[in-house]
Formats: sequence, structure tokens, C-alpha cells
Amino acid sequence: MYSKGTYNGSTTNKDGFFSFSTPVSENLTIVASCIGYASKEQIITNPGQPIEIILYEKVNELNAVSITAGTIDVSDKATSMVMKPLDIVTTAGAIADITGALSTLPGTATVGNDGRLFVRGGDASETAIFFDGLRVGNAYGSTTSGLPTRNRFNPALFKGTFFSTGGYSAEYGGALSSVLALETVDKPVRNQTDLSLMSVGVAAASTFVADKQSVTAEVAYTDLNPYQELVEQSFDFELAPRTLQGQAIYRHDLGKAGMVKGFLQASGSQLVIWQPQPGQEGRGQRIALDNTFAFGNASYKKILNKRWFTEGGVSLSANIDNTEIDTERYRSDNRLIHAKQNVVHYFSEALKLKTGAEVFVRNYGETDKVLDASRSLENVTSALFAEAEWYASTALSVRAGLRGNYASQTDKFTLQPRVAAAYKPYDKGIVSIAAGSFSQQQDARILLSGNVADARAEHLQLSFQHNTGNRIFRIEGYLKSYSRLAVKVAHGYHAAGEGYANGFDLFYRDGTTFKNTDFWVTYSYVNSQRRYDTFQTQVQPSFAPKHNLAVVGKYWIANWKSMPGATFSWNSGYTYDNPNLSGEMESLSANYAVLSLNWSYLWKQNLIIHVACNNVLGRENIFGYTYANQPDDTGQFQSLPQGQPAARFFFIGVLWTISKNKEANQLNNL
Repeated sequence: MYSKGTYNGSTTNKDGFFSFSTPVSENLTIVASCIGYASKEQIITNPGQPIEIILYEKVNELNAVSITAGTIDVSDKATSMVMKPLDIVTTAGAIADITGALSTLPGTATVGNDGRLFVRGGDASETAIFFDGLRVGNAYGSTTSGLPTRNRFNPALFKGTFFSTGGYSAEYGGALSSVLALETVDKPVRNQTDLSLMSVGVAAASTFVADKQSVTAEVAYTDLNPYQELVEQSFDFELAPRTLQGQAIYRHDLGKAGMVKGFLQASGSQLVIWQPQPGQEGRGQRIALDNTFAFGNASYKKILNKRWFTEGGVSLSANIDNTEIDTERYRSDNRLIHAKQNVVHYFSEALKLKTGAEVFVRNYGETDKVLDASRSLENVTSALFAEAEWYASTALSVRAGLRGNYASQTDKFTLQPRVAAAYKPYDKGIVSIAAGSFSQQQDARILLSGNVADARAEHLQLSFQHNTGNRIFRIEGYLKSYSRLAVKVAHGYHAAGEGYANGFDLFYRDGTTFKNTDFWVTYSYVNSQRRYDTFQTQVQPSFAPKHNLAVVGKYWIANWKSMPGATFSWNSGYTYDNPNLSGEMESLSANYAVLSLNWSYLWKQNLIIHVACNNVLGRENIFGYTYANQPDDTGQFQSLPQGQPAARFFFIGVLWTISKNKEANQLNNL
């Protein structure tokens, strides 16, 4: 409390009373201020009379309540401890796969013979993946049916992951179920070289840091052929998967004004597998896959002034698969260009408006090399969006947006409203709600058959979260309806499918109760039915088990410089269609269960030894059955189980860091 333009003033006592003397008698203005409250000036006409000044809490996006419905922030700046970047590489069973670690979070389902991210009854294609705000095409390695894949990106690249299980911002489109937004590290800690010697390959990375610039380059080679000679495989590999990959990221720091980044990744992979066929003798069908992938993006963020902020960029994804199936030869070429520009205007600290525009250009082509026949398509989708976020108080925030999409392939324009709000009933608790309309293009192979309208989904979710810093409890219920799903008809596809996914998620994480122990428990229930693809009735999809459970634990042993960890994953089984029975998707596999263990040992500060074993108990999990196309002499369709490549998967890695700073290791950026 002071007299404006002077050094005369005082502080209040515990009851808010104050007094002070000042020689100013004319044009006297008193300024009152307090941390966390907006300052207030009051003109005093009669200095001898008592005055009353009321301060109101200062509200901005830093101290206001966050919207949590459908949102999981995996970052180094997140206020909740749902998950941190370091968890991605230390979660048993994930083996440093981003998708594998996220599959232990609420809303997800483990589909052990696939490896991609499945969210709330949605297919993996319904989750859109963004890299520094720009869409990635073919973010998973190419594989064959029944052989699980991995996310292509190294988790050490990222300082945070925004994972939305539904009801997400109007900024994002082209996804029916979920958005996974990966944000790269702004500035590495120091110059260093990282060498990784693994049971499945080798990798080397170097980082060079200058005052305002940095470059990180990495090359990695993985080859499962030596591994499969040591560990018995259930799959008949002629050539086990092998991949050569290189990547580089450049960053230019504009100081407080912003940041410019550029990233490039290229890889090549091959595999050859023999897949037995039901009712046939011999090795079965020979499938060879040769994949070439490239992804590059350039992005920037810049503060124009106190009220204006802008960001944008462009990305290019290119994926080419050359496939051999016995004597047949195919080539598929999938390309995606994404350009995006956002502008944010702060009307005040409590009110901001984000507007943006983006364009997606998709090119897809297929070639039958034996018949020398090709077909292709190009589809351009453009979108505009506007979204306002208002922090009404530190206990209430509201976000409302509208997205407009136009697709050239179908010549259709759609409007998609989105709304979300959060209320803090008490200091540690948040109640949040989100709803919205979403659309997604049909798969490129479906669009080749004709102009099939975009699929639609409507989301509604309500959540409660209690967070005390080292403990967090979260429960969220949701309703999701589908329309215009693609259904196969006589001469192609028609957008006549529909369905729904309803359920709830429970999550509890605790890093306090047990000394040096961190654990979390996730349970997700999903009741999903949909009419899609070749099904003529609504069925429970094979990728949507009703009950899903994950228990993850880690324990730090200081004397041994070690962190052992364990993950138990379970679900109630996968539906599958048995042509020997009436109906569709009428059968259910046995429960899926996997216990995985790992151990990280800090031998030296710059040398980490990591050992892991997935499915340590060797449980035989069956994901369904493959049936013959024709019945045998008895009228029955012969079948073969769809299982795992091996009873267990073992991994050993030695991670060595070379740097002038002897304290450096590969965990610096996580």
C-alpha cells in the first residue's frame, strides 16, 4: 500500500488495516497490491477519512483451473503426475516405445498382436499423431497381420506428450477418438554423444549445443535375426524384421521471442515371414515386406507482442511399401503434406482467442506389379477454426470452439462445435466436462472405391480428479456415438455404418505412500458396438476388450543404484468371428494377461545397463483365430490360432554417454 509517485506507504496487518503519512495533499492516489491479486488505484479526496479498498483475485491461465476431461498431459511442466516423459523409458513392458507406455493409461486398450494405440472402443486409425503441432502419416513401422509394430519415434526427442482420449480442442481434426501430440525438447542440456548397444541392434547420437542453436543427429540399426536364432520363435521368419534409421533435429532459439525447429527422419526396413494357412500343409503363405519411410517438418513459435502470439509450420510424410504375397507383387505409396498456421490473441490475462487455418494434401496409390495396373487418388482437406478460452476465476474455466472442414474428394463442408469447462470445488479437486463433434476421412483404400463420406463421432465426457501432487485419483465417464462408418457393399463401400462406445476409466497413481516406490493402477471399461467393414449387424470390435487393467510399479534402490520395475496388463479377451457358428463376432478369446519386468542399473553416472523381459511367465495369449476361406469335407472351416511371436521377449541394453560433464547420461532430456 503506497502513495502513487512517492515512496510513502505501508503494509496491512493481519486484519487488513493500514495507515501511513504522506506530504501529498492534492491529487492523492493510493495504490494497493498483493501477490495473486489485481492491483487497484483509488483517488483520495479527503485524506483524513477512513478508506476501504477491495482487491480481487488475479486470474490467468497459469493459476486458473485446467480442463482435465479427456486430457492427459505427459510433460515436464504438467501440474499433475499422471505420467512424465521419463516414465516412457522406465515402464516395464514398453521397452521405450511411446505407444507401449501410453497403453497403461486410462482409456486405452492393449491389443497385443498389433502394438498401436487403441482408445475407447476406437480403431488405431482413429488416433491422430502430431509432431510439434504437425500431423504424421504412418507413425508406426510397417508390418504384416498379427506381428506387432512400434511407434517410429525415440521418446528422448520429446519434452512432453499431450494425449487426449476425446473431446479435444477445435485446433485438431481428422480423428474420431483421440489425439496424441508430441512436443520436442526446446534446448538440449549440453554437448554429448550417446551410444546404445542392444540385444536387437545399435544406435549412436550426438548433440551439439551453441548459444542459440543446437543440432542432434542419430543413426540406429535394429536386426531381430541374431535374436531369433537364440530365442525360439512361434513365427516362421525367413528374414526377421530389420531396420536402418537416421534422424536429425535442428533448433534455433529466438530468446523470449520464440523458437524455430526442423526435423528429418528416414528409414528402411525389411521382413519375410511364412504364415501357415488353415487346412493346408507346409509352411503356408510367404509374405515379404520392404518399407521406405521419410518424415520431415519445420515449425516455429513467435511472440509478436504482449497481446499476440503466432505459431505454424509444414510437414511431409512419405511411406512406400513393396509387398510380395507368394507370386503376387504390390506397391503402395502413401504421402501426406500438412501446413498449419495459428494466431493467439490475449484480450486480457483471463481471456484469449486462438484462430487457425490448415491444409492436408493426401496422395495414395496402389500398383499391381504382376498385372501392371495402378490406381490412385488425391484429396485436399482444408480447415478453419476459432476457439476462445475464458478463465472466469481460479476455480472456473470455459473453452468453446468451432471447426469447419472442407474435403475435395467428397465436396463436403462440415461444422464441428466443441465445448469444455472445468470447475474446482475445493483446492485439490477438479470437475471437468467436454463435448464435441468430430470427423475423419475414410481409409484411402476405401476412398479408391468411390466418394465415401467422412465418418463422424460425437463425444461427451465427465471427469473428476483429485490431485495432491504425489497422489492423483481420476475417474471419467464418457458417451461416444459413431455415424457414417464405411460398410462394404457389392461394388465398394457405403457410409451407412453406425455404432457407439460408452464406459468409464479409473486411474490412481501414488509416489508417496511407500518409500522410494512409485506405482499406478488403471482400469477401463468400454461397451462398444459398431456396424462397419464387412459386418451387417452391430458387433463388438476385436480391438475393444470390455475390461482393461494395467498395474505399473517402480522401486528405487539407492544402495544398488538400481530401479526395478514391473507391469501387469490384463483384459477380458478379444472378440472374433467364427464362420462355423451363426451370427457375427460371436466368439471371445481367453483373457489376455502379461507380466513384464525390467531393471535399470546405473553402473556409472554415464553408463546405464537396462534389462527387460516381457511376458516373464510365458503365458500363451490367443488373440483370435484365422479360418479357411472354404469349408472342408465335413462342412467345417478349419482354423489356426493367432498368437505371439514368442513366449517371452528379452532385451538387454548398455547406454553409454560421452561428454565433458561426467554427470551426463541419456536421461538428461526426459
